[in-house]
Amino acid sequence: MSLYRKYRPQTFADVVGQEHIKQTLQNEIAHEKTVHAYVFSGPRAVGKTSSARIFVRALNCTKRKQGESEPCNTCDACLALLHSTTLDMIEIDAASHTGVDNVRENIIAAARVGNTQLAWKAFIIDEVHMLSTPAFNALLKLIEEPPASVVFILATTELHKVPATIISRCQRFDFKKIPPEAMALRLKMLAKQEKRDIEDDVIDEVVRLADGYQRDAESLLGQLLSLDPKKITMEKASILLPRSNHALIKELVGLLTEKNAPGALSIVDRVIDDGVNVEVFLDDVMTFLHELLLLKSGGAAGNISPHEQEIRMALVQGVTSENLMAGIECFLSAQRNLSWYSLPELPLQGAIIRCTLGET
Repeated sequence: MSLYRKYRPQTFADVVGQEHIKQTLQNEIAHEKTVHAYVFSGPRAVGKTSSARIFVRALNCTKRKQGESEPCNTCDACLALLHSTTLDMIEIDAASHTGVDNVRENIIAAARVGNTQLAWKAFIIDEVHMLSTPAFNALLKLIEEPPASVVFILATTELHKVPATIISRCQRFDFKKIPPEAMALRLKMLAKQEKRDIEDDVIDEVVRLADGYQRDAESLLGQLLSLDPKKITMEKASILLPRSNHALIKELVGLLTEKNAPGALSIVDRVIDDGVNVEVFLDDVMTFLHELLLLKSGGAAGNISPHEQEIRMALVQGVTSENLMAGIECFLSAQRNLSWYSLPELPLQGAIIRCTLGET
């Protein structure tokens, strides 16, 4: 099930996160203050192309009233853009059209032809950083002296590869990874739209694995929804979700806070029996403790949903920041000494014993 295709954003309101960008673009449209060229930069899968398409539809929407900024998606102009049946919107993948000849044929020549159907002719050039130097030079001339009623939107994941001469002639917007709380809300909304029940723990794990990339999260959620027509539990989700040490680490930290050495040491046995790489496990433990330390100190802790933050704060309710720092030092020492032991579990066991005895 391709959720990210089925529920691709059709209005600015549908775009997850990027509030600073949406507000600026919508204000420009509402007050007719748009410019002729934009650069949308940022990581993949965070809404650059979707935002560009919505922007073009809003510009051309014939039912949009003065002061409004959202496309109606029902007028002839919006439908032509949605169904790609107009010659006035040209999308180009620069990764496969890098040469100057392609720029001349597909962009310059098309820009010189008058609009056939829409008020604004738009060019969306994806992965623009892939263009060759001669291609950029040809494009620069067009952006410097653009035809009337033509808008360029250049999208890139590697802004540093785009010439400064191009960037300086465009209005620049820097897209960011999607915040975990916004991503979680979006995933829950999609599950509701599909009339499916999915546990919060599963949503939290999808958010963690997606690491801020909305398309990845929706793609993974689509796979999970195919597992069961009714309810997706963590037990069922584990069939598809990549193997994670997350649950083991959470259990381990809980036992450490209780000073339960036997219970914590039994986690090591499970790690070894499951064939988990001890070095990776140690690294994940330190990452988890670091995130706990940030939360305990009132800071932000990466891609962690509000629901997961509550669980983690409850986990370390009676633990001080100093305790967490000492725990990080224990496991850091174990990682440093790992190569000196023939049995990789020994330094991990030593770190657990030192933590539960309160030694550093």
